[in-house]
Amino acid sequence: MSSNPVFPVGKRIAGRWNKTEYAVERVLGEGANGKVYLVRRGQERLAMKVGSDTLDLQSEVNTLKILSGVEGSFRSFLVDVDDWEEQGRTVPFYVMRFVEGQQLQKYLSLKGGDWFPLIGLRLLEKLAELHRTGYLFGDLKKENVLVSGYGMVELVDFGGVTPLGKAVKQFTEIYDRCYWNAGDRTGDAAYDLFSFAVLCIHVCGGPKAAFSREILPQNRSVEELLEQAAADPGCAEYLPFLKKALRGGYAGSGEAVADWRRLVLRRRGAKPVSKPAKDTWIKVGFAASLLLFAATVWYYW
Repeated sequence: MSSNPVFPVGKRIAGRWNKTEYAVERVLGEGANGKVYLVRRGQERLAMKVGSDTLDLQSEVNTLKILSGVEGSFRSFLVDVDDWEEQGRTVPFYVMRFVEGQQLQKYLSLKGGDWFPLIGLRLLEKLAELHRTGYLFGDLKKENVLVSGYGMVELVDFGGVTPLGKAVKQFTEIYDRCYWNAGDRTGDAAYDLFSFAVLCIHVCGGPKAAFSREILPQNRSVEELLEQAAADPGCAEYLPFLKKALRGGYAGSGEAVADWRRLVLRRRGAKPVSKPAKDTWIKVGFAASLLLFAATVWYYW
């Protein structure tokens, strides 16, 4: 096991084997098994994950190598794998594409909750794509979803990615079906769909009683989650989907995508929650954004 160093801005990291040099710009985040930095290779911006445990990081790298070789949005995600040495320390790292965007909750706070149906569709499509390769995401939570532009979605932090049929190796309790006494931690599509449903309740609801108070293990249940969802007006339109996903009723993620897509299409032409500004140019831009939103949904249909 190696210590996880803190790299200051401007620090240059040169790979021991591939000799590629990266300049550190800032910390992007920290997970259970390492820190992620924004780095530059020449003019190219990339993300570097520096591991705190060699075996954990190698397992993550092996998964990313497989995903990077499959046709789809994960192709060529992994850029470089190497070690860094300084003053007798050897620290493993890997480099991946830098994903632009904002965390899901921040994006919705800025753009409005009416974007969530489209974002949810694209997130489910990402999960379905991952499931088709034989893996589940595992540690799905709002912090691991980045959104950019017109609701484009990317997943980050692949530490929980697990082969289907194997035990989920990394998770966050409130998104975990075992925590809610709703199943085990054997990796299947239903595990990710359960986490997706909890994410919906967490993001779309009002006060989060089910997430903010201590619940005795024997009292954790799907019914507790559904009771919370039913009490939050923001979750009302998602309840049929939530019930099915939380109870393991979907045969696969493809079926869940189809159900969610129908939900999105029912909302086409709906007005955003936020009030339009009085200025004429803002009204024009607002109307244009609605048209683009409808066109985008139609395209993905």
